[in-house]
Amino acid sequence: MRRAMNRRLRLLPLLALLVLPPLQVATAQEAAPQNAAAPNTPAQHEPNQSAAKPAERTGNGFDAQRSETRHQLPLPSGPLAYTAVAEFLPLRDGPREEVAARVFTVTYTLDGGTLDGTPRGQRPVAFVFNGGPGASSAYLHLGALGPKVVGFNDDGSLTRPPAPLLDNPDSWLAFTDLVFIDPVGTGYSRGIRRDGGKEEGARRDEDPGKRFWSVDADSRAMAEIVRLWLTRNGRWESPKFLVGESYGGFRIAKMANRLIDDTGIAVNGLIMVSPVVDFATIRGGGGLLVPALRLPSYAASAAANALVPGTPEQAAAAAERYAFNGYLTGLAGLDYRRPGAAQGFFAEVARTTGLPEELVTRFRGEIPTDVFARELLRGRGRVASVYDGTFTAADPDPSAARLPFDPFLKGTVPTYTTAFAAYAHEWLGVWTEVPFDLLSDRVNRGWEWPRSGQPSAVDDLQAALTLQPALRVLIAHGRTDLITPYMASRWVASRLELPDGQADRVAVTVHEGGHMMYTRAPERAKLAADARALIEAALR
Repeated sequence: MRRAMNRRLRLLPLLALLVLPPLQVATAQEAAPQNAAAPNTPAQHEPNQSAAKPAERTGNGFDAQRSETRHQLPLPSGPLAYTAVAEFLPLRDGPREEVAARVFTVTYTLDGGTLDGTPRGQRPVAFVFNGGPGASSAYLHLGALGPKVVGFNDDGSLTRPPAPLLDNPDSWLAFTDLVFIDPVGTGYSRGIRRDGGKEEGARRDEDPGKRFWSVDADSRAMAEIVRLWLTRNGRWESPKFLVGESYGGFRIAKMANRLIDDTGIAVNGLIMVSPVVDFATIRGGGGLLVPALRLPSYAASAAANALVPGTPEQAAAAAERYAFNGYLTGLAGLDYRRPGAAQGFFAEVARTTGLPEELVTRFRGEIPTDVFARELLRGRGRVASVYDGTFTAADPDPSAARLPFDPFLKGTVPTYTTAFAAYAHEWLGVWTEVPFDLLSDRVNRGWEWPRSGQPSAVDDLQAALTLQPALRVLIAHGRTDLITPYMASRWVASRLELPDGQADRVAVTVHEGGHMMYTRAPERAKLAADARALIEAALR
């Protein structure tokens, strides 16, 4: 998943990581085109470099590269003046605390404090991660939270390349400063081979960032980046929030505890977008619970494609009622010695999911996610995306049992890669020949998972809620997201132990759309409003 989590659903495109020359960060003035238009001209969206500071370069280290630029975001309520900083932060590792990686970050801070006059050093700050493992933060950066967003069609589908880069009227910068972080091996972040690759245990063909590619090493490293950013920017008094999409939601639940244990830092809130909190709820190992939790998203996707009656919301609500009654008991009571006795059950599942009864019967009522996406629209010669059941594409190979790639996810790769590379150069003053790794298959394939059991962050989330009595959690999902279905998070949230009267500290919201529901402008606005409400509630 971009998430990616088992081999059958491992749909990330193959992107090579190369041994690359050092990145060079240009001054903002050098990056500005000679014929740049007026700052933030809505029709042309030219970069505002006229008020930019020169990039700061001190010393000879790679980590000293830093570009600082000034901009304005036009909003109906008036322009927001802000500063953007693109820089590398060093990750140190080993007994000698040598620099083992450079982590690329982009920070946005509102100039002059907050709108209500709060001192700049006390303004909320949100640290933002995407998932994968192997995804850079560009999806949330240019998809939902930042001052610029990639333009999609009105229904959230992909537009023709290159996609436009637009002012974001729903940028979270209006209510919190933002720090976007690319984990090692993603975006422009890279591991560093030390001692010419001769350090103990090193292999010449092994990526130097691999030491950070595990659940524990990743959460520890990203917690350290948060600590380092707070130290360098003098923001210890700021309320602190973690934001994570998909695996990033799992990551920030782990980080909330890691920050307390390793650095003594407590966060005020967690905002999870399409997360997986407990892998046992979305893949094998969860028993009959897994297909029951998937069923409402299947039904919503079928309704969106006019294969079952009602709206996606109505179909999902009906499937929720059925999932934990007739469906779950039907699965548990199947008599494999008398297949005919179950035909009424299979017919009901087919009516709920929009799938042919013959297919439901063949899979004994438990339809894998990739099979659902592959077969839902076979009669129309199309396939659905596991990331959004409303997104369909022409079937590239009708004879294949499974698709070689996900049409929506793979389509987003050139969209966001091109947009971020152009944005980094033209707006942030970053010049580099290093390829931007939006989704690193090398990181994803090289990730080290726990050797036993399904990965889970439930205990970490529970501990964070217990240790931080004011902590609030928002979990946002798309209704037609098939890869991290919303019911999985509802299941987890319903089993968290909270004191009487504090159930509102954990909220699960459901939006129209899929895994990246924010590609639809109305849902992006709703997500921003929910995030703002959580932050304001956490600060009361």
